[in-house]
Amino acid sequence: MVGRSVKPRKDVPLLKGAGIFTDDIKLPDMLYAAFVRSPYAHARIKRIDASRALQLEGVVWVLTGREAARQLVSWMNKPGLRTPERLSLAKEKVRYVGEPVAAVAASSRAIAEDAVELVEVEYEPLPVVVDAERALEAEAPLLYEDWGDNVLYREEFRSGGTEMAFKEADLVVSERLVSHRYSPTPIETRAMLADYDKEKDTLQVWASTQFPHVLRTFLAQVLDYPENRIRVIAPNVGGGFGIKSAVFQDEVSVVILSMKLGRPVKWYESRNEHMLTAGHERQQVHYIDCAVKKDGALLAVRDRIVADFGVSGTFWTEVQPAMLTAASLPGPYKLRNYDFDLLCVVTNKAPCGPHRGFGRPVAAYVMERMMDIIARKLEMGPEEIRLKNMIDVKDMPWTTPIGVLYDTGNYKDVLNRTLTISNYHELRKEQARLRKEGKTLGLGLATYVEYTAPGSGRLQGPLGWSVGGWESCRLTADPSGKVTAQLGMSGQGQAHETIFAQIISDALGVNFEDVRVMEGDTQQAPYGWGAWASRATVTTGGACIRASRKLRDKVLLIAAHLLKEAPDDLDFKGSRITSKRDARKAVSFQEVADVAIRFSGRLPQGVEPGLDLISFYEPESPTTCSYATHLAVVAVDAETGFVNLLKYFIVDDSGVIVNPMTAHGQVHGALAHGIGGAMFEELFYDGEGQLLSSTFVDYLLPTASVMPEVVVDSIETPSLTLGGFKGLGEGGAIPTAGAIANAIDDGLSEYGVKLLELPITPERVYSLITTRER
Repeated sequence: MVGRSVKPRKDVPLLKGAGIFTDDIKLPDMLYAAFVRSPYAHARIKRIDASRALQLEGVVWVLTGREAARQLVSWMNKPGLRTPERLSLAKEKVRYVGEPVAAVAASSRAIAEDAVELVEVEYEPLPVVVDAERALEAEAPLLYEDWGDNVLYREEFRSGGTEMAFKEADLVVSERLVSHRYSPTPIETRAMLADYDKEKDTLQVWASTQFPHVLRTFLAQVLDYPENRIRVIAPNVGGGFGIKSAVFQDEVSVVILSMKLGRPVKWYESRNEHMLTAGHERQQVHYIDCAVKKDGALLAVRDRIVADFGVSGTFWTEVQPAMLTAASLPGPYKLRNYDFDLLCVVTNKAPCGPHRGFGRPVAAYVMERMMDIIARKLEMGPEEIRLKNMIDVKDMPWTTPIGVLYDTGNYKDVLNRTLTISNYHELRKEQARLRKEGKTLGLGLATYVEYTAPGSGRLQGPLGWSVGGWESCRLTADPSGKVTAQLGMSGQGQAHETIFAQIISDALGVNFEDVRVMEGDTQQAPYGWGAWASRATVTTGGACIRASRKLRDKVLLIAAHLLKEAPDDLDFKGSRITSKRDARKAVSFQEVADVAIRFSGRLPQGVEPGLDLISFYEPESPTTCSYATHLAVVAVDAETGFVNLLKYFIVDDSGVIVNPMTAHGQVHGALAHGIGGAMFEELFYDGEGQLLSSTFVDYLLPTASVMPEVVVDSIETPSLTLGGFKGLGEGGAIPTAGAIANAIDDGLSEYGVKLLELPITPERVYSLITTRER
């Protein structure tokens, strides 16, 4: 089954509207929450008066920070990392527009929202800083006065030979590159339903989340409440993209309301709230220098990174997006000398959270732009300079200057295959022909290495993260011979119920149709860490294989006893166990399961009844590295700055592919995400900290009409993990901005245009063209 394109089992019910999401769940006596949010980016709270709201019929309670604020604990213990005040409701001070100040519980959402308008809050406005570089100035307003500055975290790294390499360079190329702030924007915004039962003293939570068990543990810590009395259920989740591997202030407040009132309380986020408060990422400025020889050999890189984190990171990842940017910058290149200075800065904007790609899209954008800029200065082809500097397959495994291990890979093969499937050199000829006709065609290459499925050693060591790198699988067979897998993992549209059934079918030997996969319920599944870092197939796939092999061994032991054969002399496939020596001697898996469960008197001596076990798996490698090369083909209208994406080629290596159909779907989806970030999406703040793009009227998303023709191909280099899998789900979003920027830059080379800032809007392109012309 592994390697076959199987239609996802959930597709039909979801397409028919039969999926159950958090907002579909309705409980007796349920209340609805709404939030009073700060209209100021920085202010002291002088007074909150909820008396008028409480008089509104249907309003049950108005919760304020002074009454019940809880500190959202951090799960990252990194030396030098400051932990800011992060309360479930602001108590003394607000630091960004949209910060929750009070929570209303009412009998309907409409009444709750009406009541919000009746809560009177008196603020004392304070000076605002929204630019990270300005926030570093001595006279800048301070978000946290006791810090003395606005630096959330700083890190310096020196590889040792960088200074000498710059002295030996024939050319030093320096640029300032800017990446902007944008949002994951899943179709389903955040949603939570909390139900505290006072009589039983239990808490049940339904949430649109990527990590039910982590959410359970976090709530237990924040609320100081026994974890074994909390049940978290993730029903269908309408997209995660990182934003739902975080817990924000308002979500905790929903649970506090339920526990205070002893009634179910539901909250689902409006799109405006989502844009204002959740999951902003990517906003960085890079001052980068590259030392090169005349032949294009890259000798050294040094980079100064200023990352804008808004008021803070999240409890879960804190400053890791920027740390991953710095760690990922070397990409697939033979770079021995690399220095960086990283400054994570707080500003009066919404907190920074995890977002598909997690810091790596910025790294790929910066490094891949520099490779093209260097190539142009040396009059080399963009493919030539990359092949010159890529790590050779014979040098694998490779350790980067900061100590990240690249386990497997053939980067040059992937790049060359991209050139082949795109007919790259013919496209160059077409470009020259069109240029004579006054038309502009641009080709842009970009490549990357993605660290996926990091192990506990890396998570808890270099990252200082209180998180494990393993996953779990409980396998149970019933007397009818059907198998149920309970996973600690939780999906948001990755077809887990299909791909893990494929893996179990092969590893155990049962029919695919007889395997049911369940996940997302902390009361039924063993502990798991959830879907993030493109880790699900690697870690949970490994756990499924390990559990299947254990169960298979027990099945073969019982079958051998029934058939009077040795276990090694039996085949087990297609839900049937057969003697290798005599095919007439066989027993079905159903018969074995029936004996193991209902007729245990027939079991071999010393074998326990039942077919029910749990396995855990953590890859031995500290991380598993996927990689790809992208090629964007664009047409640019020099008179308007409008860019038309014509075609897009991707060749990736994600190890053993379980289901090509769903894998390619992940690549296409991530690509759309990357295109949106590169060309359309931007969270834009004015100087007073007001978000000017808080609806889909002003915040543009890519639609089907702007998507190019996409060609996806793969090579398969099995990883060192159980199953040979590598992560896949985020990769398509990582090099996209670099590929598109390089393509536009290439197409407009005769204008001397140099794209150094995202997003690449028609206005920005047109401005660059006209500025150069003047």
